[in-house]
Amino acid sequence: MNRLSELLFPRRCPRCGEVLPFGAKGCACHSLQIRRIAPPVCVHCGAEAERCTCGRPGELTVDCIAAPFYYTGQVRDELLELKFRGERRLAKKLGREMALCFAERCADLQPDVVTWIPMTKKSERKRGFNQSALLAKQVAQQLCLTAAPLLEKTRETETQHTLGEEARKTNLCRAFALRKGTDVRGKTVLLVDDIKTTGATLSEGVRVLRESGAAAVCCLCCAITEYFTDQSAETSGIT
Repeated sequence: MNRLSELLFPRRCPRCGEVLPFGAKGCACHSLQIRRIAPPVCVHCGAEAERCTCGRPGELTVDCIAAPFYYTGQVRDELLELKFRGERRLAKKLGREMALCFAERCADLQPDVVTWIPMTKKSERKRGFNQSALLAKQVAQQLCLTAAPLLEKTRETETQHTLGEEARKTNLCRAFALRKGTDVRGKTVLLVDDIKTTGATLSEGVRVLRESGAAAVCCLCCAITEYFTDQSAETSGIT
């Protein structure tokens, strides 16, 4: 973005809304703290073992999930910049961190393919890209794996963070399907999304892949919310 375009369409802090100075990478309104998820980690929810959310109301778990960060501070801001301001350069940086996390925590897994949580064609056209696809392709490149669109979203759904616990579980039910002409039978799939809140989105993606014959599905996110009870404050903008 050049100086003229920033004057006409100034960048704003995704947290406080203040206009950012030209060329600024962040806002002084908050700490740029990065909260990394440190081992030992629960493989079912992705959080540190001592902060495990398995069994928390509304939480859905998967067989295997890894994430390098908690959804807060600088990482939260960068994901919002990527998603809503189209700062695609951040996908390379965040994707590299995700790949390193997977290599460290899931070294015994050998994925055949990397895929991502899909958007409807209408939503993707409106945004111009799917941020989860951008991250997945960076992860695949770092890990020397193939990235491919295995899933499709068959209907529009409500934004997850606007719903209550029970509604979250049913909102995405049967919203994903295997893409026509796709064969995952016997394959190990690495499923990528940007943020995990309750796990409902990932759980539905895993269900479709497993029912379609995938031998195993492991999930990888950039960040997870640390506390389910804090979602209203920390998950603005999450779908």
